[in-house]
Amino acid sequence: MKSDSIKFPIAVKRGSCLVKIYQDQRPAGTYYRVIYYLGGKRHRLVFRSLSDAKAEAEAKASQLSRGDMDAAQINNRDRLIYGRSLETIRFLDIPLDTAVLEYASARKTLGDVSLLDAVQFYMRHNGHSIEQVPVSKAIKDFLKEKTEQGLSKVYLDDLRYRLGRFEAAFHCNLNQVSCDDVRKFLAAQKLAPRSYNNFLRTLKTFLGYAKTRRWISKELDLTEGMTPRKEILKPVEIFEPSEVEKLLIACNTELSACLALAAFAGVRMEEILRMTWEDVYRRKGFVEIEAQKAKTARRRLVPISPNLANWLALSDAPKGPLWPWSKAYLFEAIPNAAKSADVRWKRNALRHSFISYRLAITQNKNQVAEEAGNSSRMIDSHYRELVTPEQAKAWFEVFPPIPVPIEKSTL
Repeated sequence: MKSDSIKFPIAVKRGSCLVKIYQDQRPAGTYYRVIYYLGGKRHRLVFRSLSDAKAEAEAKASQLSRGDMDAAQINNRDRLIYGRSLETIRFLDIPLDTAVLEYASARKTLGDVSLLDAVQFYMRHNGHSIEQVPVSKAIKDFLKEKTEQGLSKVYLDDLRYRLGRFEAAFHCNLNQVSCDDVRKFLAAQKLAPRSYNNFLRTLKTFLGYAKTRRWISKELDLTEGMTPRKEILKPVEIFEPSEVEKLLIACNTELSACLALAAFAGVRMEEILRMTWEDVYRRKGFVEIEAQKAKTARRRLVPISPNLANWLALSDAPKGPLWPWSKAYLFEAIPNAAKSADVRWKRNALRHSFISYRLAITQNKNQVAEEAGNSSRMIDSHYRELVTPEQAKAWFEVFPPIPVPIEKSTL
């Protein structure tokens, strides 16, 4: 039926509710207005087609008769959006308002980041390809592999200490730890620059291993922006030959053997604690520091100077551990001996002294670096103290008050 034969306004009635359709003839064409009242206010909807106007009028009349005021205020465009939205989330089997609330909450949290970008980021770092492994288990597996690789006990103990503190701070899966969490963890340790750098290096090694196991995403850098801190190097101190002589004389034979190894062979105290007399006698004329006992996990040989041979020969028990007691007792006995000798104890100064005096004699920093278990760069930056060849000669001529004839020694 043509609209010309239809009498306007058309009344659409449902119960006591009335909706009218009016026709407007305009230069741009014919329009149809759907008019209804809601809450005492007049509402108007405009359509280009009469069929659309009738469909809307019937829908509005039905909604008004049911008292569905909210639905009555939805126009065609809103109804289309509503229908599409319902169809889109049908597979989720959740109400539309729940989906909208979750989306709005997520966008509020994300700010300018789109929800899709956030989801894609999450799936890369926490998706099905990432294994959910507790921090404690990840560290346990990491330490097990390092142990099986035959790394030195010193290095393994250092890993256990640092990663043990990391494990104590995170009781969750490793992929739940964020970059900000790691930054706060390091800050809470209140570390000096050198310790901070050692902690950071250990964490980078562990997290790199975790990436290979797919415990965290390969794209994720949990130490991003955390750079090594500049270490403030304190001037090294060395002993004078007269000082080391007084110090060694004030010691019992067990302690003098340990301090003599540090003073005349540059052996670290931590290495001495792991060494036995077999390490002294195994290679005639050399002290052998095995890889598993060395700080750097590299075997090295250090020549036994005549004065060192004499101090070692004083020992009454040339077998078993060099130091048969605890680490705590060693570090208690050393300052006590220094006090008895009236010598100011200088931390690490015996090793510093060996490197400085040995370098003055050999004039070969690479040789000294090999003997001391360091790099030549480290010798230059940390240990080197300029001394004269005459002073160095005096250092290696510090013998016991009653020298032990070398032929009586098994060295």
